[in-house]
Amino acid sequence: MGPLGPARGPLSIAEASVGMLVQDVLVHPADVVFVKGIVEASEGIALLFAERGGEITLAAPLGRGDEFAELLRDLEQDVGARRRGAQR
Repeated sequence: MGPLGPARGPLSIAEASVGMLVQDVLVHPADVVFVKGIVEASEGIALLFAERGGEITLAAPLGRGDEFAELLRDLEQDVGARRRGAQR
């Protein structure tokens, strides 16, 4: 046990995105860094979680739904991003 309690591994995407709008997205693996740059430049609209290859998860605060939807549409147009499953 460490000084702050039991040791714990990193949070899962599900744990880190509780209470947020979440969308799984598929992009070409070579575009992940580009998409990350767009997300980081978007002033807090979303967080990006990359699991493997071009499989990413975007999570946005509940109050930024319209901006999040616009970001997703832009990614579809700009890099051919495909949404996977329903937004949750």
